[in-house]
Amino acid sequence: MAISKIQLPLKNVAKAIRNVGSKLAPRKTGNLRNTIRSYNTPDRMVKFGKNGAANITFYFAPPGATYGKYWNKPYGKGSGTTAKIRKRYPANFDYAEKAYKDPSVKQMIKQYANALGKQIALDLKESVRKA
Repeated sequence: MAISKIQLPLKNVAKAIRNVGSKLAPRKTGNLRNTIRSYNTPDRMVKFGKNGAANITFYFAPPGATYGKYWNKPYGKGSGTTAKIRKRYPANFDYAEKAYKDPSVKQMIKQYANALGKQIALDLKESVRKA
């Protein structure tokens, strides 16, 4: 299947989320960063619905590194080891949420939305012209 004009930029947004998320993931957890990068491919992250809607999913606890969930909400609200992790490594805790809120990712989403709006306007203009 060929990638449309809409799908390619959205997959680039997914790549940006994956890259930021893997950089923010804790380093001391073994293979978590590598597993996040290898599992979160744009094709796996971006899903298009029948009505044209799209969802981007970032897997912060992929198979082979399920312990990644303890570094993120809601699992990371507990006590014991998770509470110690949250206090000791605040920069790494909740890395999935921070990836979505990263300024570079937000800028890419904004650019995508603007381009999508322009494309819709051009498509409508073309449809009206043909009618």
